[in-house]
Amino acid sequence: MPLGLHTTELNFETTREIGQEGKNSQVFLAHDKQLDGEIVVKKIEKSKIVNPTEYYEEAKKLYASSHSNVVRVNYGCSDANYIYIAMPYYKNGSLKALIATKNLTIREIIRYSIQFLSGLHHIHSKGLIHFDVKPDNILISDSNEAHLSDFGLTKAMNNFGFASPEQIYSKQIPPETFSSSDKTIHFDIYLAGLTIYRLLNGEGHFHDQLGVFTTQSDYINAVTSGNFPNRSSYLPHIPLKLQRIVNKAISVNIADRHRTILELINELSDVDENLDWRFSQTGSTDSWERDNGTHRYNVQVDLADPKNISIITTKTNNLTSKSQRETAHCHSNLTASNVLSKIKQALKL
Repeated sequence: MPLGLHTTELNFETTREIGQEGKNSQVFLAHDKQLDGEIVVKKIEKSKIVNPTEYYEEAKKLYASSHSNVVRVNYGCSDANYIYIAMPYYKNGSLKALIATKNLTIREIIRYSIQFLSGLHHIHSKGLIHFDVKPDNILISDSNEAHLSDFGLTKAMNNFGFASPEQIYSKQIPPETFSSSDKTIHFDIYLAGLTIYRLLNGEGHFHDQLGVFTTQSDYINAVTSGNFPNRSSYLPHIPLKLQRIVNKAISVNIADRHRTILELINELSDVDENLDWRFSQTGSTDSWERDNGTHRYNVQVDLADPKNISIITTKTNNLTSKSQRETAHCHSNLTASNVLSKIKQALKL
């Protein structure tokens, strides 16, 4: 074979559209004819890219950021009108899809967070700022590991560690967005902290807070003053230590945040409280369940009457399926002012 440029042919068959990223691109599930496997293909319209030299920018950034917790690029190709970027298909979907179906335990959240943060730390080491860290952009692999994806907004830092994004996800906006055009890796640290906040408390909790803003001005004021998200509003089983770590990451003052993603990872690794309680909500009843291998504990809080709240705690033997009440942690006639402390006592089982 002679040395030099070779033009070859790639064939894939799109089977269904699975997402649309802005006005310039679409995402499809496809069948790779050469390798006989499922892939994801991102289709980008050339006419919407001002500079032709930037056709493959996202693919190049992903390729240069090869890491076990970063979505890899299989290949990039083009025709007369479009760029196509082929990536693995993650059938388990994103963290956003996962937390829409159930609440995760603290152990699960810390594990997923350390994994996607490891990928984020790696791209920072490559001189890049992601600018779009959110639950939607963290995919779950077949081996149940979190992989950071979507480098469409990623920018390279200059020699002073600054970069400026062209767009910003409107639901997760760091306060410095409104005071400076130049951003640092602390922008990503804030986004990572807010992502973990959403994992801890659930999407409903996050979007309920967003829903109270009637104007963009109200929203911006809440972000810049540190009132959104609510730093004191966490589910009762979230350890205070973990709350402080997340609140540090989303500090309004950049100097008060973690200095690096690695520092955030190290702090998360040190959390060892309430790791295995899983929260759920049915109607007016909040429930927490934990299984230690031999017994299953369940704490139920009936919130139907805010002036007369009841807590029922049971322990079930996993071998006999026999349940008994933990009377020391069952309460009635509680009020909203003291129910939180009683729940925390029950969760120490």
